[in-house]
Amino acid sequence: MVKIPFNPQDFGIVLFVTVTHGSVKRRLKMVLDTGATYCMIPWHVAEELGYTPAFSKTLVAVNTANGQIHTPLITVESMTVVKRTVRRCQVMVHDLPETSRVDGLIGLSFLRDCDLHIDFVKGVLELK
Repeated sequence: MVKIPFNPQDFGIVLFVTVTHGSVKRRLKMVLDTGATYCMIPWHVAEELGYTPAFSKTLVAVNTANGQIHTPLITVESMTVVKRTVRRCQVMVHDLPETSRVDGLIGLSFLRDCDLHIDFVKGVLELK
């Protein structure tokens, strides 16, 4: 079990994530989003890893402030948060606004394989 301290007063729980494809790895700053069905990574990261999201046959509808959009859904080789790795994790490919404090989202496509406990009173996230 890994215990990760966080500030309950911050805008969210931000974690560093490593996304891997073959020998290529990218480290991203992502926010935990238990309301998101899928994880989300930016276009440039997906392409740097060697994926071609523009050719994805699966699109996911996403509601944004500007209305509904459709984003590609790809399966990345692995995603690692702290010491927990999920293989063949589905992620949406979409760029968050430039004003975002993070690169992407950690959604249920990663969290479903985890034993996760969030204690906002103590400001501790436990990941098993």
